[in-house]
Amino acid sequence: MKITKKVKVDSTKALGQFATALEKYYNSWSNLMARSFVSGLFTALGATIGLALVLGLAGLIFDKLGFLPVIGGFFARINEVLERSLSVIK
Repeated sequence: MKITKKVKVDSTKALGQFATALEKYYNSWSNLMARSFVSGLFTALGATIGLALVLGLAGLIFDKLGFLPVIGGFFARINEVLERSLSVIK
């Protein structure tokens, strides 16, 4: 059985050290904006790749289960309705 000591941390000192570390990390607004921009790009890239994988996997599963012809027929019907609507507008 291992006994550990409780260490009392001065919260004011810890908060000051944290603020100093943040100030060093984000030393200027331009640096902060550049890091945030790059972070946003990688977040969007990850979300896009993840969505493509999930949709591809769902399509593969639906294809194996035989649901895609039903979904394909549904979209074909929507396409016919849209083509008729556009021909009336022209």
